[in-house]
Amino acid sequence: MHENFPRADARTSRREPPVRVGAHRADPKVLQGAGFRRFLIAVILIVASAPGAFVPGIAAAEPDAGWSAVSDSFAPDDFRAAPYLGNGRIGTMLPPSGGGYHDYGDAVRTAFPLEQSRYTGTYLAGFYAQAAPSPAYTQVIAALPGWSGFDIGVGADRYTPEVDPATIGDYRQTLDYRTAAVTTRATWAPEPGVAVRLCFETFVSRATPDLAVQRLTVTPSYSGDLVVTDRLDAAAERRVTPVTTFADPVNHRVVAGVRADGTADTAFVVSTIDAPQRSTPQAWPDGSGIDYRTTVTADRSYTFTKYVGISSTDYAADPLAAATSAAESGRAAGFDADRSRHIAEWNTLWQKGIDVPGRDDYNRWIRAALYSVLASVRAGEHWSVQPTGLSSDDYAGMTFWDADTWIFPTLLALYPELARTIVDFRGAALPTARANARGYGLPGALYPWDDGPAQRCASPAGCGLMEEHLHNEIALAQWQYYVATGDREWLRTSGAPVITAIADYLTARVGPKMPDGKYHYLPSAGADEYVPFSIDNALTNGGVVNTMRIAAAAAQLTGLPVDPRWADIGANMAMPPDIAPGVPAEYLGYSGAPIKQADTALLSYPFAYSGPGYSPSATLHYYFDRTDPDGPNMSNAVGAILSAAYDPCRTQDYLDRSVQPYVRPPFDFQSEARGDRSGANALGQSAWIFVTGAAGFLQGLLYAPTGLRWTDPIPRLDPMLPNGFPDGLTIRGLSVGTATLTVDIEPAETTLTLTSGEPVTVDTPAGVQTVTSGAPVSLPTRRAC
Repeated sequence: MHENFPRADARTSRREPPVRVGAHRADPKVLQGAGFRRFLIAVILIVASAPGAFVPGIAAAEPDAGWSAVSDSFAPDDFRAAPYLGNGRIGTMLPPSGGGYHDYGDAVRTAFPLEQSRYTGTYLAGFYAQAAPSPAYTQVIAALPGWSGFDIGVGADRYTPEVDPATIGDYRQTLDYRTAAVTTRATWAPEPGVAVRLCFETFVSRATPDLAVQRLTVTPSYSGDLVVTDRLDAAAERRVTPVTTFADPVNHRVVAGVRADGTADTAFVVSTIDAPQRSTPQAWPDGSGIDYRTTVTADRSYTFTKYVGISSTDYAADPLAAATSAAESGRAAGFDADRSRHIAEWNTLWQKGIDVPGRDDYNRWIRAALYSVLASVRAGEHWSVQPTGLSSDDYAGMTFWDADTWIFPTLLALYPELARTIVDFRGAALPTARANARGYGLPGALYPWDDGPAQRCASPAGCGLMEEHLHNEIALAQWQYYVATGDREWLRTSGAPVITAIADYLTARVGPKMPDGKYHYLPSAGADEYVPFSIDNALTNGGVVNTMRIAAAAAQLTGLPVDPRWADIGANMAMPPDIAPGVPAEYLGYSGAPIKQADTALLSYPFAYSGPGYSPSATLHYYFDRTDPDGPNMSNAVGAILSAAYDPCRTQDYLDRSVQPYVRPPFDFQSEARGDRSGANALGQSAWIFVTGAAGFLQGLLYAPTGLRWTDPIPRLDPMLPNGFPDGLTIRGLSVGTATLTVDIEPAETTLTLTSGEPVTVDTPAGVQTVTSGAPVSLPTRRAC
């Protein structure tokens, strides 16, 4: 797939700016070889990093240690040492240097289907290229010009993402989850006798969705010339064609426009700079950057701030004007005002969350996981959430069941306004899904297993013959959104049309009834990717039963027609015979082989399957004992949720397994796999940053201890406390309808407190309970063991 989008100039288009000679550059004749030079640089770094060595001028506030992750080792070639910034519309990765474009080389590659070298990219939600002919998908996310980072020039030396690590000291890069900002500090000693102290402060605005901001503070140890360069780096582009590139030194502005390959969609990146007054701007000949030459005085600090607007034809009829307006408006407001508004938006998000007293490790993992999810979604957007959010082009930025099954339930419990983007994405794609079904001569709606925003079927193999359990999970998410929010109007206009259209498609897909009096699904495939095709996959067939039930309920609530065949299919859908008492075989003919990821066990959660003789407990144990531990990072979260109901002694083990093997330093983001590949048949290396796994881990913490289920007409709670949390667990902002609750789970008792909205009624083992303002409800907490 990578070869279908050649960028012959992607790694060769980076030009060096004109060399500037500093006043204090050492005479190379005095150097007695490279070893002596490195020794002198090391001495400079030690002296420069000593307390009081420089006049204070780097004003970035120190973040709360409990809400931040720190890298103290400059590792430019470690792709996991690149922090992620995002606001749900713009996503970008920063290299350890503090900004700019860095390619990690061919040894470090992305996941299916691109399998290309990793790099620090910037992505805009909804901005996709037309894929080359493929049997599975039609769109691939495009990458924009690199906007972050300033290059710094001292004499012939330049500070870039590829700077020599031997010249870097006093290094510290901090990702503050609470403020969604990255601060990078370093002392750069390019030559003996010359050192420059640097501080980059970067954020992608949550308050202004098309704005990113970066401030650089430079404190040199010498007096002379300094060059700071603002550029938009074409080397970061992927699957785009340049439209325009120009620099306007009078207005301190650099502009780059690109068109997504195979489309008419364009995106523009506009950078505008506040530089020290005595800086002299000079445009690069190719228009991709501006040098700001400044005569500096030793031990004084100089600040350069860039305001970057990013927009596309998805957001504005004139994206260049929109991007320019965002940049200039940000500049007019100023760094402090922009940052304050940005932090205020994140503070609102962080009012909700999960706290585990006494478990600093879990609190750190929770914050990192929730940050990676929240950075990938925003209310009101037209797009769903991809497996790696907007952090990379792993999985080509396509939408999978990850969004509906693994990410959606986490957002629904805490942020229903964000969860709505996922269900609305399916609703907006309904006309295309209907056209997909018609293309195969079928009624209803057919959604592709993997594709971009267009949601077009590329071929029968990638659409109608594999991973069709997806349709049941899409329908379930639509129904859960209605049950959780009670939004009947949304159900009428969006949710019910999707659910019933899926039911119409499945009715045709499984019919007619066979001579045994049952409906059969063939060919098909479940979630277990070690089995591409099968007959009567248990998860798919059991999901059909659920879809037929909720389709009838949604239709009755909204006045849509109810197909009488739905009830017949629900009552007579075939299931494969049991492979063990109470345990249906994964598919017809399954004999106990290892499985890649949770499949049949999903019948119990998120579905609530209850066929004759079915045992959720036995199914949990049978299949999790056969799940590949090297498979993708999602399964154990469901193990935690199911074990909380059926085998609570194992809940903590599943929770630990859902996070510990996958978290990677220094920023505690999650990988898709424990190793380099997510399963024996994985294509490419495991995905990073794996938002699906982060959301799965959070889903386990939200639904296992609470026993939360979105049952109609009221949700059900059955709290228990995992044995690894002796001091309890608190969920702040559990959303039910238009209200929010605080759920305090302690060893003996669980307390539900209404924190906003109207009274909330829940179903519990002690009966129906109503939580009102000033009248919390107490429930017994089940023991884990």
